[in-house]
Amino acid sequence: MTPCAYFKEGNCIETMEAHLKRGLELLEGLYIERGYGNFLGRLLDVEPTVAEQLLRKTHVLHDVGKCLETFQKRRESFGYHEFYSYLLAKDALGEFGTAGQIAAVAVLLHHHDWIRDRTVKKPWSLRLTEECIQLVKELSGVSVPHEIPWGEPIVEYEIAEGILRGNLRGVYAILLPIVMADNYAALCNRGGKGSMLGREITEVLKVRGWDFASCLSGRF
Repeated sequence: MTPCAYFKEGNCIETMEAHLKRGLELLEGLYIERGYGNFLGRLLDVEPTVAEQLLRKTHVLHDVGKCLETFQKRRESFGYHEFYSYLLAKDALGEFGTAGQIAAVAVLLHHHDWIRDRTVKKPWSLRLTEECIQLVKELSGVSVPHEIPWGEPIVEYEIAEGILRGNLRGVYAILLPIVMADNYAALCNRGGKGSMLGREITEVLKVRGWDFASCLSGRF
């Protein structure tokens, strides 16, 4: 089963591999190659190369919640996938200490513009697809468990809020590139559609001199 990042009418429009690779393309060209690791490293109190590694790994993990077998078999939407991704990222980024906790909160917030009207519920199965586990390992070097470690939403949101309050700049310094990469990948791989922030992202890329049109002509 090829992990999918976006389904439409039961058909996979964008694979997870295409989504993550396209996002990494933007992170490298728009942020890392321009010295963003120096800025991020100062905020997180880590070396620039460590900050760059953390940013890449965070991007690869930001949608890992979509890899739940229940989502992939259902072939529809991925409700609250950012929360499930956060639960896994907390453990997977543990080697980075406090910086990893900050990055995990950025994962939780990467859809903070979405309005939620229900409490997160525990899926009947927390198991991830084997193909997605292998993909994450290939792209980031991170070994993720076969199941997402569950945490009660009320407790987890309180923990995340505390981290956010104490590290606001650090969280948003990771969140901004991740949101940019996420929406850029969606724009490219879904034919310019499917992103709530699509128009804003396009304008930012134009200002930065990014060749957005070229991404629409090719697919990973």
